[in-house]
Amino acid sequence: MFRKILFLLLAFHSSPSKAQIFDFNENCRNAYNTILALKLEEGNALLKSEEKKNPDNLIPLYLENYVDFLTVYVSDKREDYEQRKKDKEVLLVLLSVGDNGSPYYLFTQAEVNIQWAAIEIKFGEYLNAIFEIRKAFKLLEENQKKFPDFKPNKKSLGVLYALLGSVPDKYKWGVNLLGMEGSVEKGIRYLKELVDYGKKNDFIYQEETITYYGFLLFHLQNQNEEAWKLLMENGFPKKDNLMSVYTCAHIGVYGKHNDEALKFLNDKPTDKSFAEFPFLNYLTGLAKLNKLDADADSYFKQFIAAYKGENHIKSSFQKIAWTYLLKSDTVNYFHFINKADNLGASMVDADKQAKKEAESNRMPNKNLLRARLLFDGGYYQQAGDEMSKLTENFFSNVEEQTEYLYRFARIYDEWDRKDSALILYSSAIARGKDLPRYFAANSAFESGKIYEAKGDKEKAKYYYNLCMSFENHEYKNGLDQKAKAGLNRLK
Repeated sequence: MFRKILFLLLAFHSSPSKAQIFDFNENCRNAYNTILALKLEEGNALLKSEEKKNPDNLIPLYLENYVDFLTVYVSDKREDYEQRKKDKEVLLVLLSVGDNGSPYYLFTQAEVNIQWAAIEIKFGEYLNAIFEIRKAFKLLEENQKKFPDFKPNKKSLGVLYALLGSVPDKYKWGVNLLGMEGSVEKGIRYLKELVDYGKKNDFIYQEETITYYGFLLFHLQNQNEEAWKLLMENGFPKKDNLMSVYTCAHIGVYGKHNDEALKFLNDKPTDKSFAEFPFLNYLTGLAKLNKLDADADSYFKQFIAAYKGENHIKSSFQKIAWTYLLKSDTVNYFHFINKADNLGASMVDADKQAKKEAESNRMPNKNLLRARLLFDGGYYQQAGDEMSKLTENFFSNVEEQTEYLYRFARIYDEWDRKDSALILYSSAIARGKDLPRYFAANSAFESGKIYEAKGDKEKAKYYYNLCMSFENHEYKNGLDQKAKAGLNRLK
């Protein structure tokens, strides 16, 4: 590694008359758009062609990191991660000998650090990720001072400000200790300004900015409809673009636009020029399961067969088990839920929830499961019909009674019967506060959202803080982040 860096540096400095420049020309732009569509090999070939034509241009090297980043992101393979991360330090050294009078000089180095931080978080390398983020944050803030009119800088700063601003208070000291300060409001504002700017101007990063903005609206601001509207108004999913299909499918499946998401997934481009993206089968399985389609299990099985990573394996086996439970096949339910206990990692919330169910050695209530899935798909009337067949006395244990109250509260909430929803959320909190499940925590969070919308800031703060006070439930990380974002909005 050291010899390679030394060789390349000597090669650069042996031709002092030829400065290393940052030229995001038309060739580079075509390569960037091709890579962003997940045509990674084709994009890489375009970069190699540009390198031959303009060997002093460093933008192709910077864009090669997009190829590495997206390769690891969509495969989730530790082998890809270990192999490609070795090139990161070489790349940063090469970028550091470029023209330091260009706004791309610090920006490209920051981008490399951000992308690798995202990958390191995926593979549980949290300490490394923190320091990568710190490097990127400092580089971007310095670049913002030097080049305040350089629009791409706000794309990356906006994302970092929003994510750092959503860190729960109990971890905030660590962020402050490292000299970083976030703000969800500021980050969201940066991205919105850029999206608006890109509607009237030729902005290279417009599609990428819309994608980040949509995900942050969805996951941090809980503005599901605004996120969906953003994508639809900007022509997502883009033609011949697999990444934009993923963006719409993710926000659609998890954001109650199930039928539209399933259509996008069914119509996705399938030719061999695109990178393999097994997670799209997982999303298709979720969308089918939300409709109670009998063939949902086949998509989870396809995902498991094609996927070489560690995440969403437990969750997939759990969902397969559910498909059998819905058919009253308890033998196969236990067969597959036991696989959820023994196979795959437990880093993401969905896998943690699957493992807890497997360890409990107790089947979910089939009626509540049907209502849950229909609700998750946005089929509220059908979910309500399922729930109306039941009463609280129908259930013999506290966990199922709590879930019954919680599920009815969620339906009333979506039917805009907020006062009835608040009563049921309160009952679910009281009944489930000592259970190792998410019902009480999410009831508190949803109550906070209702009071925030009503303009009752004190009650909203109370319920957001109450949400974060619950420990050891399946969706702890995600709910804490959303509750923190709610508190930040109230400030």
